[in-house]
Amino acid sequence: MVQPAQGFDQPIIDVDVHQRWRRVDEVMHRLPERWRTLLESRTGGPRMSLMPAGLSYPFQRGVNKRLEALPEDGQGTSFELMKSQYLDQYPSVRAINLAFDIGHEVAQRNPEFSVALASAMNDWVLDEWVPLDERVRTTIVVASELPELAAQEIRRLAHHDAVTGVLFSWNAFGKPLGHPVYDPIYRAAEEVGLPIVLHGAAGETEGGLAHTAAGGIPGSRLEWHTLLQQPTLTHLASFVSQGTFEKFPRLKVLAVETGLAWVPNFFWRLDAHYAELRAESAWVKRRPTEYLREHVKFSTQPMELTPRKEQLIELFEAMGGMEDLLCFSSDYPHWDADDPFYVASRLPDSWRPKVFYDNARSILRLNGLAETTQAAA
Repeated sequence: MVQPAQGFDQPIIDVDVHQRWRRVDEVMHRLPERWRTLLESRTGGPRMSLMPAGLSYPFQRGVNKRLEALPEDGQGTSFELMKSQYLDQYPSVRAINLAFDIGHEVAQRNPEFSVALASAMNDWVLDEWVPLDERVRTTIVVASELPELAAQEIRRLAHHDAVTGVLFSWNAFGKPLGHPVYDPIYRAAEEVGLPIVLHGAAGETEGGLAHTAAGGIPGSRLEWHTLLQQPTLTHLASFVSQGTFEKFPRLKVLAVETGLAWVPNFFWRLDAHYAELRAESAWVKRRPTEYLREHVKFSTQPMELTPRKEQLIELFEAMGGMEDLLCFSSDYPHWDADDPFYVASRLPDSWRPKVFYDNARSILRLNGLAETTQAAA
């Protein structure tokens, strides 16, 4: 992280920060006895990993985090390091929104175990991280392969003031997320006033591979990381064409860690085909981009590195209204995390209040925070 820039006092809400347990038993002891028994060996060690059931690509240097952000033993994450490396460096941060280490651990072979594990993960963060600092908030992860039980988990924790949204971290059925099989999740989220948070990997199945890219399983991390936006395009188009926002008119969606340069082209193409192709769906009653502008926002990380920083803004200005759709995210402590002042340097000054605070405040449930930057300053 760089040192804070002089004169930058813009209040900040960070919509994507990651945390992970140091030891598996932190989550294991929160599981029902039947699952603890399955996980424990006779020597007291775990028989099963809590990692996703599917394969994964090797991380840079063996981890997906900045090396200086790792505790000395290299296990999990540390709030003390997060505080010293991030929160204390940027006193203007008003809230950080935790999203687990993407949340893929719920992608287990046994769906009942996935449901139990999601509950244990949620209880862990609410017990162990949220009490440490009033700025710490969290999304709750759900096991999407049993939507009715996922809805129960949403309702179970919706009362907690620190819960900001529902993390949809993997695609259990390999269908676009607007498919009605997932409607119980959206119904519960709308009912309790929580947005759906789609992480960049939310469209994947089998723990992170099968639907990363439309053409097949990528052969390298370069391909995988570059193509992560493809599931998000599929899901947003599906939300429109399969009527998610008509059925649940108060539902909001935050798309996290999917890049941004594709958004104008995607919006333009949806509207261009609207007149001829909407006949296939009784749900499309308005221009697709009207739904998206009303219901969806995007995190800033990762922001594409154009040859000149002005070029990305020129693209956004050609689309119009992008300043209303962006929410700042650092992605701390991942290796490609973005510094707030770096992001600010790539955006017009007039965009800062919305991007760093107001847009996130409007989509996440952030109890106790001022409604606008003017009140928060």
